[in-house]
Amino acid sequence: LSHSELIRYLSDMLLMFQVSEILSEEKCRLSVSGWFHGPPIERPARYIEAPLPRSPHIPYDHEILYEWVNLVYLDMDSQAQIQEEFEERSEILLKDFLKKEKFHLLCEALENKDIQWSSRGPPNKRLYETAEEDSLPDILKNFLQFLRSEALFLLLSNFTGLKLHFLAPSDEDAGEGRAADSAGTSQPDQPDNISEAQDSETQNGSSTPMCAGELRRWTNGHYTLVHDNQATEFALDLLFYCGCEDWDPGYGGFTSYIAKGEDEELLTVNPEDNCLALVYRDKETMKFVKYINHRSLACLKKHPSRRGFWDFSFVYYE
Repeated sequence: LSHSELIRYLSDMLLMFQVSEILSEEKCRLSVSGWFHGPPIERPARYIEAPLPRSPHIPYDHEILYEWVNLVYLDMDSQAQIQEEFEERSEILLKDFLKKEKFHLLCEALENKDIQWSSRGPPNKRLYETAEEDSLPDILKNFLQFLRSEALFLLLSNFTGLKLHFLAPSDEDAGEGRAADSAGTSQPDQPDNISEAQDSETQNGSSTPMCAGELRRWTNGHYTLVHDNQATEFALDLLFYCGCEDWDPGYGGFTSYIAKGEDEELLTVNPEDNCLALVYRDKETMKFVKYINHRSLACLKKHPSRRGFWDFSFVYYE
């Protein structure tokens, strides 16, 4: 190659965000590194990415919980035990979270070919597919409504001790033994009139709990990255997985939590069917989804129509 051809070739290489996996045991990766010298190039304005839209809960009473959730998790003693463990570790995995029949209906609907999926980037931050909600079958739309429902906000408050609902006890109340009942009732110390309680909450200047989320599809080549502009704040992450009964951690696709500026991994959440993962993170915690490598294609042997898995990824803010 001539000098000009080499420069042109290297310039093209710099435009690539990602290199392919090496699939051969006989070959190795070659790379060329160095510095380009010349007049400074004016940098374009930094692109500010719009975050996922946040919304308050949708008014749904406790009946929606009995429709979807395994009854074990609606028992108040179980919720108290879950909260105790969560407050100690800031994370918990709730297995068999949904009723089996509901979970099977979700998995069947996720393979519907009429669902429209769009690739979400940019590649220097993430690459995966997200569903267009208008194209979803009714069962999936209903589940998204469940994840945004007032009843689930209250249930998550009982699981975590976070104030995601006005009936959830504050830190001061917790010391006095007050508790909100996710089945739709409150303990005697709670206000008799819900509207009065909401008005009082507003007058006291408390923020309104919000959530943001999406339905994602993960296949070979997908990932997310930690980056300098990644927003970090106090929040509760919710991950619910479907279609990963034979998923091996060696395939990738797990969510890793790390401390900002540190290499040490704080927590790993592996995809697991019908498992609800809850993780509370602070401003010093960042997360990413591990690159899904070519070994994940082994799933095609058992599930020819399935190349990966799905998750419902939501974030809840107090």
